[in-house]
Amino acid sequence: MPLTPLVLSPALPSELLTYILDHHVYPTTLIVCFPRTDFLDALARGIEHQPALAAGSSSQPLDDVPPEGLPPPQQTHAPNHQLLSSPLYQVAISRHVRTVFIPTVTHLRAYLSVFSPDASKIPAPPSDFTPVGRRPPHLLVYGAVELHRDTSEWSAQGLGSTAAALVETGHRLGWHVVLAEPPGQLDDSMMADEDEQRAGDADAFAQLLKENMPILSGSVRRLGLDGEQGGGWSGRTVEVGRVLSRWFRFQRGDWDDYRDDNFPK
Repeated sequence: MPLTPLVLSPALPSELLTYILDHHVYPTTLIVCFPRTDFLDALARGIEHQPALAAGSSSQPLDDVPPEGLPPPQQTHAPNHQLLSSPLYQVAISRHVRTVFIPTVTHLRAYLSVFSPDASKIPAPPSDFTPVGRRPPHLLVYGAVELHRDTSEWSAQGLGSTAAALVETGHRLGWHVVLAEPPGQLDDSMMADEDEQRAGDADAFAQLLKENMPILSGSVRRLGLDGEQGGGWSGRTVEVGRVLSRWFRFQRGDWDDYRDDNFPK
């Protein structure tokens, strides 16, 4: 039976990739809901400024092989970061992870409606390649909630439709569906003190789950005192967390296991 769909605590791109490498079962697929260049830039900055973020991972330590598509690492900044020092097992896994970049909510739903592992050009691993443990492949979606923001789909109707499509896809394939959001503004988070950043991420995630959105798509904001939009939504609203909780369970990510960051209950 498919596992319960999860919404994990906010993750940097480097943390998300470490999670994938630790939990990968072919044909695991990563859907990134913002441009490829932004994702790679954030990944490079995260590795450069926070080399210890993967300290809690169970992967083995090893020799310097940068992830495909990234610039050569600056050894003076992050000589020991897990993603820049890869064992053969990690390199082998990375070649069999399907990654897709999705620009809009419409594209995401259309992609899910026809999603099939058979359509992937990513090759299958050798027949004798068996991952540790028995678990289903993952369908990981990074930034799905933010993809809806500032669009006509920012509503319980819009987010609920996307969540239902994700869960239906996971159920159809027997895959484990996992959602994670980036930790606020990625540019700022790369330079923040690690403890301050983690506390801020927990607060930001709690605020996101409590943030109100209109019930129906196409709702408009009321005018504020200055005559601009920003005075709240017209009509009934509901919290983001209530919309997601209909399909998903909330859980700390592996990256939070060694920190007490007041993750929202």
